[in-house]
Amino acid sequence: MKIATYNVNGLRQRVSQHGSLLRLLTSLDADIICFQETKLSRRDLSVDLTMAEGYEAFVSCTRTTNKGRSSYSGVATFCRVKSAFFSNEVALPLEAEEGFTGLLECPRKREIIRDFMLEAPFEEEDLEITDDDLLKVDSEGRCIITDHGHFVLFNIYGPRAEDDDEERCRFKFIFFKILQRRWEFLLSQGKRVFVVGDLNIAPAAIDRCDASPDFEKNMFRKWLRSLLRECGGPFFDVFRSKNPGRKEAYTCFSPRVGAEEFNYGSRIDHILIAGPCLHQQHDTEDHYFLYCHVEACDIMSQFRRGNSGNAPKWRGGRKIKLEGSDHVPVYVILRDVPDLPTHSTPSIAVRYIPEVRGWQQSIVSFLVKGQVSHHRLQNNLLSDSNARETYDECEISSQDCSKIEQDIIANASQHSSDQCFSNLNSGQKPNPSLNEDSSLTFSQKKTENLKYLSSDCTRGVKKMTRNNTCSQLTLKYFFKQPKIVMTADEETLKHDLTFPKADPGEIREETSQSTEQSDLKNEYANHSCEISGTSIDIHDDKRVSEPCFPVKRENDNFAVQEWQRIQQKMKMTIPICKGHGEPCVSRSVKREGPNRGRLFYVCARAQGPASNPEANCGHFQWGSAKSKDKHK
Repeated sequence: MKIATYNVNGLRQRVSQHGSLLRLLTSLDADIICFQETKLSRRDLSVDLTMAEGYEAFVSCTRTTNKGRSSYSGVATFCRVKSAFFSNEVALPLEAEEGFTGLLECPRKREIIRDFMLEAPFEEEDLEITDDDLLKVDSEGRCIITDHGHFVLFNIYGPRAEDDDEERCRFKFIFFKILQRRWEFLLSQGKRVFVVGDLNIAPAAIDRCDASPDFEKNMFRKWLRSLLRECGGPFFDVFRSKNPGRKEAYTCFSPRVGAEEFNYGSRIDHILIAGPCLHQQHDTEDHYFLYCHVEACDIMSQFRRGNSGNAPKWRGGRKIKLEGSDHVPVYVILRDVPDLPTHSTPSIAVRYIPEVRGWQQSIVSFLVKGQVSHHRLQNNLLSDSNARETYDECEISSQDCSKIEQDIIANASQHSSDQCFSNLNSGQKPNPSLNEDSSLTFSQKKTENLKYLSSDCTRGVKKMTRNNTCSQLTLKYFFKQPKIVMTADEETLKHDLTFPKADPGEIREETSQSTEQSDLKNEYANHSCEISGTSIDIHDDKRVSEPCFPVKRENDNFAVQEWQRIQQKMKMTIPICKGHGEPCVSRSVKREGPNRGRLFYVCARAQGPASNPEANCGHFQWGSAKSKDKHK
């Protein structure tokens, strides 16, 4: 039996890299695969990211928006099984739980939590922990627990915290202290506990490329070492137990400095095991699970980015972004693990999540033919004698709605134009008040009615699209040429180019009747545009020619030339690193402090051991003082 842990740094990206989720899982070739940093929220869960043939999945997603991010952590456990129901395979868990405080699962009364309940507030090393602290611990989707009968597996993504960030350090401290309580509780119940994942802690100096003399004095490293057998704790660091003296065995590499190029990283992805072996008769002195059932444990270095020989070198960055995570997987192989009694997939598996497989529907929805929507068209079209034309109730489908709307608008347009121009030809002006309780003109009144009709039909079509399965788009829809909607500026430009300005003398010679007629035409055209909600092409006897913009092209060419001149000037001012005689790369200070925003220059090569002449030479040079003020 093989268990693998892998910080994927975005499950969507890794699935895209391998072509499918199944190919990603197959490349790891393990019975239980634990992913961290999936970066999926609950609404991001989909079949292509969480379900693969032959695997059962269990996920935990972020439930909060820390620092404006909604998908920044998350874990997922995939179990390779032959059958999801009535199976005796160890890979298929008996029970599963999201989180580890017991607060997320206590309403469901999971058997796995048993009597484990934390009653807040309580103190942990002089730090008071409240209910809010416990809820925050489980709100970031950093743990999924699966009970495999012979052992309880914790898939953990430990929080990261800088030394000067008090809030995150407090969160990280509470996170691991509550985890420790849960582990101790399970061990006291006679369970075997497996902890796998990215803990974001390198336990010793041998596990870090550039460890300082006081590296091991960090409070979280001291806490992790206190859990290990060599320091009196219950857990074995499986990799270090199987490879006690191996150096430069790293699982994480900083992508900001190209550290993977020279294997310059840290070992923060771990597999920890605690508990006795599975043998019935033994003395507890030497019969630990590690000694009796762990065959091998190693790092899958083939997943490291830039392993291929044609990968571009790091020069302050890469021209081509390397595919892959900034972590590499770690695996453990177990032996002599017997089967379990027959059981089925736990109810919190992905196959039962509505966001993935859809909400359950009744059988009636599959037997009833799609209904057509009913619209009551009772809009009144006014005439010059205040006559009303009432539309009877009609039954229309989503396909006919737009056609009916166009026909009504066309008829209304013809009616309005005939009426208006007949009044003009007879020398009469349209009556500004056709109704005692309204101050709208005839065309405005008709516009309001038609706008109501158009919006009514549009609402009906939208409702049909949402609720009726018969409103699915046909294949022809995707081959239609999109309509070009002209903006106000483009329409004005087209109008200016099409209709040349008249001579002022000619304007004064125009009659008042033609002016009035033109105003009515423009008014009705504007209202028609509001009614239909689509663009209207203005046709004229003269063909509109496409305008040319030679001035814009000249400006673009000037901008390109100016930018090239600035780049050339920057190259002349960039300092040269002393180690390789190559141009440096510029960086700026991101951390809070007096130098925030200040520019500096460093060697462009990738980070690596100081003994390697091909690696970064460590050159550092501050930029001018002006850049600091500019960034402020």
